Amino acid sequence: MKFASLSKLGVMGSLLLIGASGCSSSDSTTGAGNTGKVEDSLEIFSWWTSGGEVAALNALLGVYTKENPGVDVTNAAAMDPTNARETMKKRLETGDPPDSFQAISGVDVMSWVAAGKMTPITSLSKANAWDNAFPPAVTDILKKDGELYAVPVNIERDNNLYYNMAVMSANKVDAPKTLDDFYAACATLQKNNVVPLAMPAAGWVLALAAFETLMPSVNGGDYYMDFFSGNVDPTGPELTKLFTEFNKVLACSNVATADPSWGVNGDIVYKGDAAMYVMGDWAKGYFEGGVDAAGATRKAWKANTDFGVVPGLGGDGYFTFNSAVFGLPKGLQHPNAAGAFLTVTGSLEGQQAFNPLKGSVPARTDADLTLFDDMVRASALDFKTAGMGTHKLLPGYASLTTLDFQNAINPALLVFAVGGERAIVDDPTVPASEKGIPAGDVSYITAKIASNYSYLTAK
Repeated sequence: MKFASLSKLGVMGSLLLIGASGCSSSDSTTGAGNTGKVEDSLEIFSWWTSGGEVAALNALLGVYTKENPGVDVTNAAAMDPTNARETMKKRLETGDPPDSFQAISGVDVMSWVAAGKMTPITSLSKANAWDNAFPPAVTDILKKDGELYAVPVNIERDNNLYYNMAVMSANKVDAPKTLDDFYAACATLQKNNVVPLAMPAAGWVLALAAFETLMPSVNGGDYYMDFFSGNVDPTGPELTKLFTEFNKVLACSNVATADPSWGVNGDIVYKGDAAMYVMGDWAKGYFEGGVDAAGATRKAWKANTDFGVVPGLGGDGYFTFNSAVFGLPKGLQHPNAAGAFLTVTGSLEGQQAFNPLKGSVPARTDADLTLFDDMVRASALDFKTAGMGTHKLLPGYASLTTLDFQNAINPALLVFAVGGERAIVDDPTVPASEKGIPAGDVSYITAKIASNYSYLTAK
């Protein structure tokens, strides 16, 4: 099996895992408190392949190799979360796991715990006092029967609306705080022949926009949590209301002709060919990374100077989030090297190296936010404020849904956005029978969700 190797870091030597403040001693996959040398190889698996993501991961691995000289690190990477998770599913099911792999907090990683494919890291957590470092809202969804199974590296806010400040200023449009503001901005921008919203023609992005960004503002946080807990009637009026609204949002976008790549669509905003962009906060690191989707260098944007951000599509007060997490799969080849990697991933130094480049908030509550810019500090404050409300701090779509649900609904969202004729070309998982489905068919998407809702009630 071949993978893209984004990072090959190694120097001679070896290091004992010695204590909670650095790399804890280990001779077992639980990671901490025992004696054992770190092996000379480590394979991790991720979907971090763009601009700021690569820089952030390399910064994290730089901390790791500084503390663990002699370890040759390979980052086996896939190009996007969907492909990565399908590849990881095959590797875990065939007994060929990497030493650690990127997953999404909640259902994504815990489905592998339920399948008996993961090893608990509770002893590693105790050795590093992680219960004091991470908020329960983040770690509770990484536990089963009191055992912790993964360590979070960040808090990724998903319900963001980024905007090109020069384009908005030139068109005398303010950053929209409400849906009505958004539609007013859309009308002005379209009148001036500017694409209001860049929207990748990709199911996972459409899920981020429809569910994580729009659903809280249209249906409310209580409904959001009830929906993803499997506790609503999916044939009720709420989904019809949501997707009727989503049609209006998509009418302000380029989705009908858009590339599926989120990076390519970010470039459209960067170049001023579109004004706004609904995307997770990895887009911040991308804009600041100085490299476009084709790998060409460009001027790095500066937050709050070249681009701004507000909660997206009327979602002020809501904070939908996922955490990127790493755990220990059973059958890994280098358990001590992997335990050392998780120690660095959860460490203050590791998170303060990674997150400024990624554009995300550290998962640790003791991180020094003076190391971050005003945009990240504002996001950290929003996270804290939302956590004090009721159903304002909302786990994201990928944290709350099974891969089976996503595999059924993400292609259907593409059909809804661009129509079946294009969707069956762009996504081979779209059934040929859906070729005639027109874009914007609310009855189609609501029926699709209802027929697959059992994946949520059974998770």
